[in-house]
Amino acid sequence: MNILGQCRTGLAAAGLALALGACTTTPPETAPLDERTEAAAIDRLREDFMAAMAGADFAALGALSHPDFQQTVPGSPAHLQMYAAAGEAPLPPGYRLDITPKELVIVNEDWAYEYGTTVQSYRPEGASARVEIPNTYLLILKKHEGEWTPYREVASAMPPPGGWSAGE
Repeated sequence: MNILGQCRTGLAAAGLALALGACTTTPPETAPLDERTEAAAIDRLREDFMAAMAGADFAALGALSHPDFQQTVPGSPAHLQMYAAAGEAPLPPGYRLDITPKELVIVNEDWAYEYGTTVQSYRPEGASARVEIPNTYLLILKKHEGEWTPYREVASAMPPPGGWSAGE
């Protein structure tokens, strides 16, 4: 091959390299996930959720939850008694929900899950003491319109590994 042929081959190789370089793209850099900020937002969601439950504010609960939210509630005898105590109302008298997270994992900017315990309590009509019902839960959270929302929840009347702690 003469010098002219070598130049053409070199130019063709350089052109091919430039063309291939132009076709490959790197994803845009995203800011690293600030887990403290995300965890604080989930903590606020939990507080707002408990307040809405205590106030039987179903409009607020709907606004806090993902539009496709689904949950499975426990069905122990104590839970069935609580549901019956509600009568025609959605919640029994003096209903309260206290949530104690044990583990929060932020998977990425859109998904997280939380595992923990809850205590549902209410005061049956005519009773002087509250009835408390402990539960465990696994909650999957999904961002919706930039906010963390409950997406799926499974609750159980069974104790967590190691049993109930004091106050549960």
